[in-house]
Amino acid sequence: MKRYIISAIISAAVTCISSATENNNIKGDTIVNVSTPSTLVITESAKGIMLDIKENNGTGTSTMMIADYNEDATVSVNQSTSRFQAFTSKGCAIGVKTGSSWDVISGGLNIGLVNPTGQPEGLDLQWAKSFEISWLNTLALRYSHRSIAVSLGIGLDWRNYNTTTRNHYMIPDNNTGIAVKPYPESTKPGNSRIKIFSLGFPLLYTQKIPGTTLSVTAGGIFNINTHASLKTAYKDEQGNHIEEYSEGISRRRVSFDIYGSIHLFKGIGIYARYSPQSVLSGSSVPKFRPLSVGISLFL
Repeated sequence: MKRYIISAIISAAVTCISSATENNNIKGDTIVNVSTPSTLVITESAKGIMLDIKENNGTGTSTMMIADYNEDATVSVNQSTSRFQAFTSKGCAIGVKTGSSWDVISGGLNIGLVNPTGQPEGLDLQWAKSFEISWLNTLALRYSHRSIAVSLGIGLDWRNYNTTTRNHYMIPDNNTGIAVKPYPESTKPGNSRIKIFSLGFPLLYTQKIPGTTLSVTAGGIFNINTHASLKTAYKDEQGNHIEEYSEGISRRRVSFDIYGSIHLFKGIGIYARYSPQSVLSGSSVPKFRPLSVGISLFL
């Protein structure tokens, strides 16, 4: 059975070669039938194409000319290279993937609560009332290799530090940047908040856990804090809604965050983000360092 299969393969190969030479105006003149298991080696030189047949039992070897290149023969070689590009959604991050494992991605929606750690006594910023919304990788470049990935991107971050205490609210102060003041008499207290908007540049490393849907991401975020504002809302004794708003408070212009997340299934996970630097800057400003904890999506 083995002998017939080998013979059929050899016959098909020689037939294809004969057809190819005819298409190039080179006349094929030989069809080989091999009745014993043999090894075939096809070689090409300036003179033509040669076929060496060596019987596996070592009893015989023969060589024959399959195609004889005459002076008028034309031989052409065509070589092409292709590269794969496709629109892809990988791990809930949307982008363009190339065959070299480089991705242009967008993802990483983080929603969480912010703990203003280290705040001075009497400021009363509340963790349960303070929140963060960030788009970690608004646009990023990611390199992936097997179970690891490294990305560098640009993102957006909004943080609100709120207090709803009934005895005071925050006001801008020329000396300290921010101070506290009692609500006016006969008013209904509302809320007072600090808002910081940042443009971030995250450098992140991701490790997938083989055989599971788990992945771990860690890295640092360089922030340019472009906007800061202070706003207080309450009602006066007639029930009118009153707002006090101011911009240009003494924010830190540049800061650095440490970021980490664990994704459990298809881009859904939890994250933590911590800044070792104070949100506000200045010699006498109230200083605190934010710690955010929440849900991470599409990273």
